[in-house]
Amino acid sequence: MMAGRSVRSVLRVMIPAAAVALLIGVVLTGYSRELDRLLGSGPENPAASDLPSILTSVADSLSTSELAGLLAEQFVPRRTSNPADVLKRSGFALLLSLKYKKESLLAFFFDRTPFAFPRKTPVRGFERAARAYFGVSPDRLTTGEAILLFHLARFPDAPLPVNDPEQALVIRDRLLLDLLNDKLITPAQYRSESSRPLILSGRHPAAW
Repeated sequence: MMAGRSVRSVLRVMIPAAAVALLIGVVLTGYSRELDRLLGSGPENPAASDLPSILTSVADSLSTSELAGLLAEQFVPRRTSNPADVLKRSGFALLLSLKYKKESLLAFFFDRTPFAFPRKTPVRGFERAARAYFGVSPDRLTTGEAILLFHLARFPDAPLPVNDPEQALVIRDRLLLDLLNDKLITPAQYRSESSRPLILSGRHPAAW
């Protein structure tokens, strides 16, 4: 009699747990298929060989879960607070961290990150952003320009250089100081980079 009650008690716990596990599996399978469609075949520039070395050094300091989270937010922006979107964003981040190695996530990050541009469609990837913001190819970015792009990729709601070049200059100098403190640049490089004007592309003003 006691054994029968014990079995029924176990079943009352196991059956709902199994149902929840099945539901989670179905949801994640759907998210996985959607994620595959969004990412496509893969990044166009997996090696990111034309980017300044400071970018790869700084990006490499991010963990796999941080990179997965940044990519998930590109598909489901954090400003979206709908519970279904919050769940999808978390699911995407989990799947990205499970399905891809860090090197692939870095390649997606460099190749796919959208950069806002006033009154224009966002440009995707660091290569296009370098040309749109600064009018140069990625390999010609200064350390300050490169780290500013990295900041915009991580914080898409940050002030755009073309809208507020003076504030962008303040942010750039703070980021350069962080690089100095982290020993990623030398004091001489910091002095040189922080004294540069911020020269933007085309008709956008320069900040001194």
